[in-house]
Amino acid sequence: MVRASLIAAFLMSSLTGAEAVEDMTICYILDGILILYGIILTVLYCRLRMTSTKNTSEKQPADGGIYAGLTTRNADTYETLQVKKKPAIV
Repeated sequence: MVRASLIAAFLMSSLTGAEAVEDMTICYILDGILILYGIILTVLYCRLRMTSTKNTSEKQPADGGIYAGLTTRNADTYETLQVKKKPAIV
């Protein structure tokens, strides 16, 4: 922890804003680190998605999976209401 704070303090004191703009190699190094970080995270995410897909397909039984004990509903979803008409008063 102390080492990281010393390195951060050294980097802050050694380069001012104008010097950092003139020395573009630092920007290129940081860009390379960010690109490498993005590639590594993408590969790890794809590996995670592929392994979770394989595990879920192996866990389901062949006789219907998680929906094996369910039945369909016999009644209609929308039932018609019987409205009794009152005789009109003339």
